[in-house]
Amino acid sequence: MGKRTYFFIFILAIFFFFRPALICFAAGTSGAIILKQTSGARPLGIGEAFVAVADDVNALHFNPAGLAQIKRHEISVMYLDSLVDTWYGFIGYAYPIGGKVERQRGRRKFKSIKVRRNRGTIALGVSSLQAGKMILHPEGNTVRAEEDYLANLGFGYIIWRSSEKVEKRRRRARATRELRNEVSVGVAIKLVYSTLVQKYSAMAYAVDVGALGKFIVGKNRFLLGIAGQNLGTKIKFEEEGDSLPLTVRAGAAYQMDFKQEHRLTISTEAVKPNDGDFRGSGGMEYWYREVFALRAGYKIGYDLDSFTCGVGFVWKNFQLDYGWGMNTSKMGDNHRFSLTTRF
Repeated sequence: MGKRTYFFIFILAIFFFFRPALICFAAGTSGAIILKQTSGARPLGIGEAFVAVADDVNALHFNPAGLAQIKRHEISVMYLDSLVDTWYGFIGYAYPIGGKVERQRGRRKFKSIKVRRNRGTIALGVSSLQAGKMILHPEGNTVRAEEDYLANLGFGYIIWRSSEKVEKRRRRARATRELRNEVSVGVAIKLVYSTLVQKYSAMAYAVDVGALGKFIVGKNRFLLGIAGQNLGTKIKFEEEGDSLPLTVRAGAAYQMDFKQEHRLTISTEAVKPNDGDFRGSGGMEYWYREVFALRAGYKIGYDLDSFTCGVGFVWKNFQLDYGWGMNTSKMGDNHRFSLTTRF
């Protein structure tokens, strides 16, 4: 079968796999607000249109199938300075499993790096959300409105792969580069612990599932991603429980390389939560020699952020990212900082 045949099989498979979740959506309230948060300054910079890109440890929060794209050990930490005395933090670690170790030459001036030609990657992430403070009456005590903790264990695996050699001209010389078509699937298990007003506590379990396809189009790449998030138990503080924020994400991205030194990624994403209307976002990311990145995005239908942007810097094995989201209200903008190391 040819590449187009595999492409259409992939589209049909993800449609029938996620169709039950789309049909069963019902409006209502949901608990555990930490499950509505995403991680990483880089995704924020492109409007969080990341479900089809998902090529770093932040895939834990967008599409676990994207973990399979990680070829080196990766540790990432993030800090979010949010609204009204609220902060959010994340730390994640990705571990490629098996595969042959080979040297890969990037677009940087630095020496080549060792990567694994693996099919699977396992990742672990821990998040903490500390919501704003409030005064209880009649006691008059000041307490934290909500404290949430989340642990993620994810695994992404490439179920199909094929290679194509693409010829590129550089000045008067010709170079051949190998590109790969890939289809991957992933799953992430979640444990969430939540406390309200420092008095009522509850625990819940959930699962995320996802699929991601990467296909060669000429000398570029076309990516498709879809994920179903927070399929799990209710979070029950007393007798009655709240459903988790069941969410479906679907998106597409297009990656273009120019003269071996420049890469541009354009991505879009649609999101449907069970307690809200459809939302959309789009963004662009430009890399120069895998050393410096510029990002911009726009979010539609979200309560707070609208326009987003960000930058990224790479020095040796370290990457520093900053993301900014313009708040449509007067409660302050969204600032995220991420530090990632790969080895």
